[in-house]
Amino acid sequence: MQKAIPSLPKIKVEEKDKEIIVKIYISEIKLNDIEIEVKEDFLEININKNSKSEEENNDWFMNEWSNLSFIGKILLPSKIVPMLPHRSYDGKILEIRLKKA
Repeated sequence: MQKAIPSLPKIKVEEKDKEIIVKIYISEIKLNDIEIEVKEDFLEININKNSKSEEENNDWFMNEWSNLSFIGKILLPSKIVPMLPHRSYDGKILEIRLKKA
């Protein structure tokens, strides 16, 4: 069974008075597969998902591995306080809220 190759995620950056909100449109990823690094003027996102499946029948055996990897650096429109951001993920959209400096 061949799976479709995923495209690059859509990213939306929104600037508010006191914060910057970054939304990354991804799905089928677990929150622990996502690493976020925050600097004062950029955000780096690392997504690494590994999966393995096995299937066996009387006449054959199938072993399948897949790896999905994405590394993105997002330049921010304003400087931020480089601290642990507030993030939420509903299974489709990763939202990261950053406090402006």
